[in-house]
Amino acid sequence: MQALGVGVVYWPILDPLLREPGSPATVVEIEPQAFWEMSHDDRHGWRYRPNEALLDELAALPQAKLIHGVGHPVGGTVTDPLDHLNLLQDAVTQLAPAWVSEHLSLNRFERPQGGPEPLDQVEHAGFLLPPSQTPATTRVAADNLQRLRSAMDRPMAFETGVNYLRPQAGEMSDGDFFAAVAETSDCGIVLDLHNLWCNACNGRQSVDEVMARLPLERVWEVHLAGGMRHGAYWLDAHNGRIPEPVIELAARWIPKLPALGALMFEILPEHVPTLGLDEVAQELNLLQTMWALRAPRLVHVAQGRPAPPATGHSRPEDRAAVRAWECQLAAALHGEAPADAALSQDPGCALLARLIQDFRRANLTRALRFTLTTLLLGLGEDDTEALLQAYARHSPPQPFAALEAEQFAAFVWGHIGHWPHLPHLCEVLAFEHALIRASVHGHSTQLHWSVDPTQVLEALEAGQLPPPLPIVHSVMHIQAA
Repeated sequence: MQALGVGVVYWPILDPLLREPGSPATVVEIEPQAFWEMSHDDRHGWRYRPNEALLDELAALPQAKLIHGVGHPVGGTVTDPLDHLNLLQDAVTQLAPAWVSEHLSLNRFERPQGGPEPLDQVEHAGFLLPPSQTPATTRVAADNLQRLRSAMDRPMAFETGVNYLRPQAGEMSDGDFFAAVAETSDCGIVLDLHNLWCNACNGRQSVDEVMARLPLERVWEVHLAGGMRHGAYWLDAHNGRIPEPVIELAARWIPKLPALGALMFEILPEHVPTLGLDEVAQELNLLQTMWALRAPRLVHVAQGRPAPPATGHSRPEDRAAVRAWECQLAAALHGEAPADAALSQDPGCALLARLIQDFRRANLTRALRFTLTTLLLGLGEDDTEALLQAYARHSPPQPFAALEAEQFAAFVWGHIGHWPHLPHLCEVLAFEHALIRASVHGHSTQLHWSVDPTQVLEALEAGQLPPPLPIVHSVMHIQAA
């Protein structure tokens, strides 16, 4: 096949850049799960709901397409309790990607005491977490990749992940682990050079040492992104320009990648307004310069061996070993016993716990903006922080912002009697909770306001508690779609 060229991971805010004549992007990478929601009804129970209108728009983009999974990584043993493969298959059929990729990470734990429903038996980690780098994980990941490849009927690749943990005793080096997974699964590699540089900055294996161990003919795609300093760590934040050392690494290694088919820039949508679309275009033009370093050639993307229906690479003892690591990591992140001592004392584990907390709070800020503003203005930062910490101890992370917000709303309702002095908190919370319930459960709600709701929301939008307002009884209808 022809190489696809230079592109960007898709977000709607990038649409003008992708649709303009002469766009510097010739390929776009789509993360379908980023545009899913979870919904519940009495007939179907819990299920995923894709954004079908957006998929139609994406299919019409002039660029070539790739699909990159973000919700179901291949480095763990705990599978998604809901059916996600059918939706991914639909996206593959509609977008016809040259290949599909997923993260070599984990994002779910098995609950020690699960309930009768599938969702009760699995806890979402709230973040993509590093797997144990062992032969057992290699075989488990290979089986996961082969199952995905069989289901997608497309060549499959995995992304080299970021790892904030110290190297564990007895684990494989980063390069040996990535190479073993690629060879065992007969899959391709999405080489995230910023991830590798981030790992090296944080005390893991150097990028050149990793690259020396990789089967370079399996690198089909390279990711480049920006990051940021956080204390002693460099974070893979996808927040702006590509650092100069990463550009230098790309310039040195791109000519040595015989099967490179795509070179991608990653930036999260919340950082695009700060950088600006013109600056994103400049980064893509820089990637075009680096792409020119690649020797022109056809790209061979191996289809790989079909996954056997009942047998694979991993054995029951492999899955047991990997699951033991997952339990140890979960305990360390939660500050629970019995956690592995080395993990519990690893500052990278504390960093991961903080990143999970920040990710959850970002979801709450998006979905319960007025409620959180009321709490911050009425209680102050210290008491609001104590409330958020109590909530985090009480409730596990949720994979979608709406579910996290619904869970937090229920938690606040249970404590709302403690704050009778906060003006209109009940009405504001009821309003935002009703919006969430309409989206998640399809429930319509009739709300009663004691004052003009517009004046309440305008004051909160301006960062102020509402002043004393005249009594004006009104009814608001929140209608489910």
